[in-house]
Amino acid sequence: MIETASLIVVNLLIAAIIGMIIGYLIGKNSRNTYNPSKNPNNIDSKVDSKSKTSVNPIFRKNSSVDNKPLILSSPRPSGKDKLIKIKGIDLKVEKDLNKLGIFHFNQIAAWSNKNCDWIEEFLSLPGTAKKNQWIEQAKILESGKETVYSQKIESGEVNVS
Repeated sequence: MIETASLIVVNLLIAAIIGMIIGYLIGKNSRNTYNPSKNPNNIDSKVDSKSKTSVNPIFRKNSSVDNKPLILSSPRPSGKDKLIKIKGIDLKVEKDLNKLGIFHFNQIAAWSNKNCDWIEEFLSLPGTAKKNQWIEQAKILESGKETVYSQKIESGEVNVS
């Protein structure tokens, strides 16, 4: 009985060694076939120069993720809001907010002061959101009313580029 058990153990060890060798050879050969930086579906993503992999923009900066505002993965089916109607948001800032997952006035209207600080730090816009009262403007625009600035945007009096 002991002889049978020792034969089983020896056979298992031999099988494990052969399996590791085969796995190593398959892994070594298949490493060259997948390159995430050449992914055609991920053209817009930025590549971290150290690791050569896509990095979520949230983790590229030193901002605390605890104060990050609520974001969406995509705009609602009705479409995204024209965030440029908020004073202090130009086309570049609107594009950056959209990349983060902020598409609608109600998202901005729900921000706390810490969320506002996080956005200002993350987008390198110190004091802009608070100085221009983005939250208050977003609450007005969310309710369906217009601000003086948003009326000027709609009439073309203000050029946001």
